[in-house]
Amino acid sequence: MPSLSRPLTEIPPSPLVAVERLLRAHGHGAPVGLHQGKTVFPPCARPRTWERAEFGIAPHEHAPPVGVPALRERLAETAGERRATPVDPDRILVTSGATHAIAVVLHAILSPGDDVLVLSPQWLFATGLVHAAGGVPREVPVFLELSGPDPDPAFDFISVIGAAVGPRTRAIYFNNPNNPTGYRLDEDQLARLVDLAERHDLWLIADNAYENYDFSPDGFLDPATVGGADARTFSVYSCSKTYAMPGARVGHLISPPGCTETLTKWSLHTLYSVSTAAQFAAYEALSTPSSELAERRRLAAEAGRLATDALEIPHTPVTGGLYTFLDLRGYGDGEAFVRRCAEEGVGLAPGRVFGAHCDAWARLCFTAAPPQTVCDAVHRINKVHGEGAA
Repeated sequence: MPSLSRPLTEIPPSPLVAVERLLRAHGHGAPVGLHQGKTVFPPCARPRTWERAEFGIAPHEHAPPVGVPALRERLAETAGERRATPVDPDRILVTSGATHAIAVVLHAILSPGDDVLVLSPQWLFATGLVHAAGGVPREVPVFLELSGPDPDPAFDFISVIGAAVGPRTRAIYFNNPNNPTGYRLDEDQLARLVDLAERHDLWLIADNAYENYDFSPDGFLDPATVGGADARTFSVYSCSKTYAMPGARVGHLISPPGCTETLTKWSLHTLYSVSTAAQFAAYEALSTPSSELAERRRLAAEAGRLATDALEIPHTPVTGGLYTFLDLRGYGDGEAFVRRCAEEGVGLAPGRVFGAHCDAWARLCFTAAPPQTVCDAVHRINKVHGEGAA
């Protein structure tokens, strides 16, 4: 039998599927799945048919590989408002979610064996995408040092990142606010990161999936607007979180000037184009009033406050995103803790999938169920921790 390619042989199947199996195995009628990154908010747009004049393309036609012009123009308008400067629609590529956007960037910038520094803990599929593109992910632990239950005020995250840069380093990947810790890099930290990228001539891959869930007083800051970042930053966005439409699988990428043609070729040869119906749903979602998005942000922040107030386990403080990271070092075994919580009908994401140094941690999504349901689940989590803590 012919052999298979090896880039992902060391990457395990989705750990979230394994948690689903654990919950089913224990037969709970209504398990509380706090392992999934989602919200209880209704989608900002629902499928419907339309006439060609409304979108410039009929529902049965396939969209251009770069995206439907009307959607790209609306995305550019939204980005221009966020950045307080015009954004050329030609710099926008419509993708099948943020995952596809990141994959397209990595294939476009990497040669086999090139390094990508992944600021860690990180979104659980980031390192696998680097492997799939023929690159080598280098996890750089920074977020727990900046935001853990006992952060080190003397920790210099830029020096740590700089020390990890090697002769084959091509890019730095980060998401902000961070999944899974809930930490937000501020303007000064982003400026220092941009300066480091300029000194070493590196690309920046800014995963902005949680743009609408920055709970800081200043709100979300687009990394591409900091200093000279625009010339080297690939900005990734998703409808999944901001517009509560994960099933649509629509995201988009704002690339540095001059990169769109190469990125479009990679998208063309991996997907051709995103579903026309999904693109129309995204087009409608972009009309969601800013007041509605602000209310969702307020409700998410309140859900996070309620959950973290109820937790009796050390955890990361939340300044953005939909998660807190549970510190299970006192329990002794993060994997065993996740299994025990599943026995109690609560799903948590195991920490190891967010970084090689995170075995003794677990991620909790506080918007994956109604607030009272989450708080009830937290009490069960506290009980498990109290019974097994060393």
